[in-house]
Amino acid sequence: MKKIIKVILITAMLLPVSPVIAADTPPVIAIIDTGTKAELFPGSIVTEVCIVSSYTCPNGKLTMEGPGASNLPATKNKDLNHGTQLISIMLRVNPAAKIIPIRIVPVNANGSPGLYSLDDVKAALDWVIANRVKYNIAVVSLAQGKVFANCKVPAGMADQIAALKKVEVPLIVAVGNDGNHTAVFSPSCLTDSVAIGATDNPWPGVQPITYDEKAAPYIARYSNGAQGQTDFFLNARWNVKQLDGSTKFTVGTSNATAAMAGYWLLNRKATFDETYASILAITTDAKNEFISGKYIFIPSA
Repeated sequence: MKKIIKVILITAMLLPVSPVIAADTPPVIAIIDTGTKAELFPGSIVTEVCIVSSYTCPNGKLTMEGPGASNLPATKNKDLNHGTQLISIMLRVNPAAKIIPIRIVPVNANGSPGLYSLDDVKAALDWVIANRVKYNIAVVSLAQGKVFANCKVPAGMADQIAALKKVEVPLIVAVGNDGNHTAVFSPSCLTDSVAIGATDNPWPGVQPITYDEKAAPYIARYSNGAQGQTDFFLNARWNVKQLDGSTKFTVGTSNATAAMAGYWLLNRKATFDETYASILAITTDAKNEFISGKYIFIPSA
């Protein structure tokens, strides 16, 4: 039977009862994903976290915090590059960003990803809530999820996201790459999340054709969602860093989400609503055969 981490949390912890943030503590992006190797991003990683519900973290336990916690064992599995790829995009958009990688993906003895779910995402959000003030977490980036009927999420997750928003911390989350024209990933479907979709210019395939910044923005056909389900669309075509330090061309709503996390932090105002409104004000229109939406231009060079 799959073990589930139970983290007891009082939502009131999110309220600014006794905020103690040092004046020189920079705002931080927490990214919930596959983990990474911190040495690939010198000076950018504030701390590392591992929260898994099967196999173990580098310390042999189900949870770990501190240097090496998000580190991945030696592996040739391409899927485990995901967190590293997204961090590299965040730092391309916002080179000064400080980041906390939270690994929720277990790795088995063969170096392959184990099973994980939105329950693991919820456990990671519990950690964010408990440590928000300590680390001055200002943005949470999530490019994991799945389409569930009626926007199903674990009990309490909607409250977590709403509570983060109340203290001006957005959950920026991918809508997914299934080409679903009626639904988006949970939890991007929740009202209080910031749902991110992808644009593909000029080519809709995965071939390494550079994004054309001068072309009219075109919403990627693979980007999930019906009209009104996505807050912003961003360029999804990026050359990204791999665990072995090499670069690779990739596409997807995950890339767009990482870019938005870096961009939100770079342009953050005093409140969630002020930041959202200021970003919305500089958007242009984008569309495809199925939907239209708001596009943010972020160079990929």
